[in-house]
Amino acid sequence: MELKRWLTALFLVPPLLFVIGYGSEPVFFGLVAVALVLAIHEFYTLVLPLNQKKEKTSGILLALLLAYGIYKGEVLLLIGISTFIVIFLLIFFLAGVREIDSVVPCLGKLLFGIFYIGLLISHLTLIRGMPYGKVWVFFTLAVTFMGDTAAYYGGTYFGKHKLYPGISPGKTLEGSLWGFVGNSVVALIFWQYFLCQTELYHCIILAFGLGIMGQVGDLCESMIKRSAGVKDSSGLLPGHGGMLDRIDSLLFSSPFLYYYVNIAF
Repeated sequence: MELKRWLTALFLVPPLLFVIGYGSEPVFFGLVAVALVLAIHEFYTLVLPLNQKKEKTSGILLALLLAYGIYKGEVLLLIGISTFIVIFLLIFFLAGVREIDSVVPCLGKLLFGIFYIGLLISHLTLIRGMPYGKVWVFFTLAVTFMGDTAAYYGGTYFGKHKLYPGISPGKTLEGSLWGFVGNSVVALIFWQYFLCQTELYHCIILAFGLGIMGQVGDLCESMIKRSAGVKDSSGLLPGHGGMLDRIDSLLFSSPFLYYYVNIAF
């Protein structure tokens, strides 16, 4: 398990760093779009019956359309896309409804997936478009993922007190605290070498904000998986689970960073 976890990371991290560091904004949007498609496909597999392939495909395409509207950053376009999503889905079910009792639950799950994953992950493209966007993307990913890693190993070796056993039996209070240590160490490294123009207290607030939101995002995905009766969203990434398992923290931490930087700076 540990070997698979590290081998997967070693295989994926270099191309990820290359795309973020040297890729253009459209290329980065393409990377985010790939993660979106994989994650939302896993989500719909968890919450929708296997025979609802047309519904899943529609949800995935609409989530991509929403992400594109956010990437373009035009308010009128985004409002138009959001309007189209709602109207299209209602007409889609109106034209193909078989069991009337299933319409609202299925429609709700499709809409939730579009905004839970499509909207939240798109904040990474918004971060990329900010001044010093590449640095802030690296900061978000590094702080969030190091917090996840520190929490995992801190909980494994030192965990005694359950954090939220009704939702995620494996997570511990000790692991959570070690996660904040990991968040803080990486944030301080970035402040020292890449964000020296930023006040230290901003980096400290961001470290704890990203840590809190990342852990909440992780727990929320655990809640969804527990409701679906599964341990991992898929087996796509050996040692890590699925794409949704890998980005669940980012779905919450990236919006926090985007709005904090734009409001506080």
